[in-house]
Amino acid sequence: MNEDEVAKAFPAKGFFLGWARILFKQTKAHKQDRSMRSLLRVGLITPEPLGVLNFYPGSGVFEAALIYRYVGEVVDVSEALKGPLRATILRNLERELAVMANHGILFVDFHFRNVMSDKDGNLCWIDVEVKEGAAKVEKSFWSRIVRMNEECDPGVLSAEEWQKFQDGICSQLNEPERFLRA
Repeated sequence: MNEDEVAKAFPAKGFFLGWARILFKQTKAHKQDRSMRSLLRVGLITPEPLGVLNFYPGSGVFEAALIYRYVGEVVDVSEALKGPLRATILRNLERELAVMANHGILFVDFHFRNVMSDKDGNLCWIDVEVKEGAAKVEKSFWSRIVRMNEECDPGVLSAEEWQKFQDGICSQLNEPERFLRA
């Protein structure tokens, strides 16, 4: 590996299940690799996936590792929102969540610690696992956003900011009425 490359290893799930997951490319590393590529395809920033390294099932505690390029100088959005770029970061989040939804992509574990910000407020999505398909997005999009606000990052947004955040996302959805509101 080069010094700008990172490996993220995922735990093994057992001998037989491990073989099946590796054979059918269903390890967490494979899923995150595909998910990162999906976000890149629609123009969003995520670490550049370089591939998956599979481990021999039963040989240790890890099943596979995702190899990706190091992102650089960024902080998670929960920290960045404490700084002067709060409004910029929230607008970027609104826009990028709408981009995903409009392309039939649902970010499975959306919360502010899974999004990074550079010094200019540009976003980079990490710990990426997405589900694709318009029906999945339409059904679960708003519940994921609400979950972030109520369970993952409660109190980060004031009631006024929360309403403005939802309205900002909604204004950028191609057909907002398709998305079931939580």
